[in-house]
Amino acid sequence: MLVLRRIFEMVPILTIPVLIYALFGGVTASTRGPDVFTQSIEKGVFLLTMPSGAPWALSGGDLLLMMGLIILFFELTRGVGVSRYAIIHHTLAVLLALSCAGAFLMFEAFATSTFFLLTLMCWLDMIGGVIFNIASAPSGGRGASNYDSYGD
Repeated sequence: MLVLRRIFEMVPILTIPVLIYALFGGVTASTRGPDVFTQSIEKGVFLLTMPSGAPWALSGGDLLLMMGLIILFFELTRGVGVSRYAIIHHTLAVLLALSCAGAFLMFEAFATSTFFLLTLMCWLDMIGGVIFNIASAPSGGRGASNYDSYGD
């Protein structure tokens, strides 16, 4: 159980929507072509009628983005630390953000607004994690020098 907890602390959970997109995008694009995939992810999965009478269609991309935003909220609020696990987490978050940016730029099936927004979420998670860690770091610790009293 401790091993699963450590893995959860280390692996960015934004990997989940990215992997779902990559799985469906990779399989669909390789079997039916990237154009079919990009059209199918934007097609409405189900339709809701609003109280005003207006129809609201939700696509697969919309649902994936909703899941990504909820995960981003938990990712940013699940706590930061200065342990070796936090360092591994930030390293994996950097790799995830760079991988998403590379996939967006290099592969036709990933050049969609949905994947761009997932990539943006990964970058915000990476930058936010670094900023929160810097802000929560102790201001002086073991081995820190006191520059104010130097040379007096």
